Amino acid sequence: MNRHFEEYLAYLSGVRSLSPRTVSGYRHDLTLFDDFLEVAPLEASTTELRLFMAHLGSQDYEPSSMNRILAAIRGFYRYMVHFNLRKDNPASLIRNLKTAKKLPSFLFPAEAQSFCSSPVQGNEAGTRVPMANTVSTANTVALWPLRDTALLTLMYSTGCRVSEIASLKIQDFASDFSSAIVRGKGNKERKVFLSKDARKTLSEYFPERASKLSHIQERANAQKCLFISQRGNPLSVRGIQYIVSRYSDGTGKRHLSPHALRHTFATTLVTRGADIRIVQELLGHSSLSTTQRYTHVTEERIKKLYHRAHPHG
Repeated sequence: MNRHFEEYLAYLSGVRSLSPRTVSGYRHDLTLFDDFLEVAPLEASTTELRLFMAHLGSQDYEPSSMNRILAAIRGFYRYMVHFNLRKDNPASLIRNLKTAKKLPSFLFPAEAQSFCSSPVQGNEAGTRVPMANTVSTANTVALWPLRDTALLTLMYSTGCRVSEIASLKIQDFASDFSSAIVRGKGNKERKVFLSKDARKTLSEYFPERASKLSHIQERANAQKCLFISQRGNPLSVRGIQYIVSRYSDGTGKRHLSPHALRHTFATTLVTRGADIRIVQELLGHSSLSTTQRYTHVTEERIKKLYHRAHPHG
């Protein structure tokens, strides 16, 4: 890869404090552009960029993916202009492609409650299953029931991104576990709040967590992290994604992702009348327009209820 791209990626990581996952995404997109170019990036014109976008279209890239790649290129050239390495931004003249507006995937409150408790559903007489075992529910086999119930409930209660949940440490919580400080995009901190259900499930998970960690005291990282794997390692983003997909297989929503719980959190608040700016703060959105899409979800739900219930609908 051209050294200017490498320098830009280092800038995103070191100065902008973007997450490794985000920087990796930028690297992937800029590598596509770098491989296509027959001239140096500093010499590329708007024409080269238009040809590159046409090339992506011929490779059956979705408009949303092409817009994401174009955004990465725009950012690169803004960086070039800012540090006087180039006088203009050739990507500024290229407009984004139109994309179909998709409503975020989310669950209704009753569905969310059922999903969050799915790891412990099916236990006979409501008894808890030891962490060394698994438990068969009506739909799937639970992995670690108490941990997974606490994990899903915390995600729904706080609306945190999966990366924020994975990085949570015990020290981030208030003494009564009513709230926590999370670090979002750009390493920005915000406070999130835990429901009674979330606090209850955490209190049930902690004894098992402590029991497991008592055998692996040399692993300092695991000692600090809130959620750990059955092997005693800090639970990763991919691990959380796997857990969510494992339990969503039986819900009829096979593509349910951790982000769907974040959407559910936001949609529930907006539906119940929460101020949109408060929802923005709780989600850690830098732009209000990003949060406002949840008002569209609410409007869509109202329309569906109207057409289903009204005699003239």
